[in-house]
Amino acid sequence: MKKRNGFNWFALFMFLVVAYFSTVLISQQVHLSHVSETQRMADKRLEKAQKENEILRKEYEELQNLDNIEKIAREDLGLAKDGELPYQISR
Repeated sequence: MKKRNGFNWFALFMFLVVAYFSTVLISQQVHLSHVSETQRMADKRLEKAQKENEILRKEYEELQNLDNIEKIAREDLGLAKDGELPYQISR
């Protein structure tokens, strides 16, 4: 058998293949981590928006009741019906 004294091209090729796939795997993990963080932040924003939406929905439902509208007009805006005198407590 003939013995070669020289450069082992197969070992170099295998090293380059392993290095390439390792680089691809690492870059995919970094990208996945970034996507996961973005998803977590989006979930937080969604949860906050849903809470705010629920608060606004309740406020809207309260404003559909004429008694509540009258109460707000009298207490917050100081309005009165015809013939009434507004009464305010001095502070």
